[in-house]
Amino acid sequence: MASAHSNPFSFREVEFVEFLATLLRKTGGHTVLSEVRLAPGKVVDLVVDSGHQVSIIETKRNSPQTRLRIDDAIGQLKGYLTAATDGPFAGRTLRLILAIPNSLSGEKIAHLEREGVEVWDGSRIAQMAISAGAKEEASRFLGEQAFGPATPPAFAERLLQLPRGKGSWSPYQKLCRDIAEFLFCPPLRSPIWESSNEAEVNKRDFILPNYATDGFWRFLREKYYADYVVVDAKNYQNGIEKKEVLQIANYLSRHGTGLFALIMTRADPRESGLYTIRDQWIQHGKLIVTLNDREVEQMLVDKSFGNDPSELIRQKIEDFRLGI
Repeated sequence: MASAHSNPFSFREVEFVEFLATLLRKTGGHTVLSEVRLAPGKVVDLVVDSGHQVSIIETKRNSPQTRLRIDDAIGQLKGYLTAATDGPFAGRTLRLILAIPNSLSGEKIAHLEREGVEVWDGSRIAQMAISAGAKEEASRFLGEQAFGPATPPAFAERLLQLPRGKGSWSPYQKLCRDIAEFLFCPPLRSPIWESSNEAEVNKRDFILPNYATDGFWRFLREKYYADYVVVDAKNYQNGIEKKEVLQIANYLSRHGTGLFALIMTRADPRESGLYTIRDQWIQHGKLIVTLNDREVEQMLVDKSFGNDPSELIRQKIEDFRLGI
């Protein structure tokens, strides 16, 4: 059976919910309810009543990978918690669960758990499926790789150990190049290192030629002129500001590299950087996406489990465009 990850549209969220409901019923000893109305406007995907506690389960077909989407999921589950406490499950012990077919980085799982949300990711659900004798059915949603050990994301450890600041600029730049090649090549071509234009100005750290014939990268090339993915590495102690965004914006042109760039940096941009990114898109059609350490770690986790690491970039672009 083909892996679900070979075709990101091979199942709908309602099918994933039905699969989880069937899986939970197979484990026995539970009352499993679907589409439970806790209050007006509060309908949760699954409720599992095991007697001593009630589990409120929200499923996401696409794993939320940006902080915005994760915080939205937390807010949604906490809203269910309030509705359940004041409504049909008053006085019961309640448990909040986010169920996803893919995997999250340790940092994101820890953030969810600090907010009282347990994560059932692809690996956890795979083990449940094995126990229930449902591995073949689960493979459609989780992919075969969820049932084996993940490749250790060694790049993540190197990234976290690398000091921040100008003294480590060159090692960080080279590490970012290696990480980008590991994550995105193929379908992108191997990096062109430290390219510059004909006048020997506007030097770029590296460029990933984009000749993808399908999928996300083809979409970026056709819609955002990402003929060449320009990548800049900024090993700063703090977030980048306006100046750093303008530097990479100057590299971008419709008749040159294209209008899409990534900035790999250690932390989220400061307010002036965020404003300039927004301004470059609105005024000039230049789309610049920043990737901090936590986001790079998430993409490495995705890759290690056989998932598409560009999913995080897709979500960031959607969050950015929908937030304007």
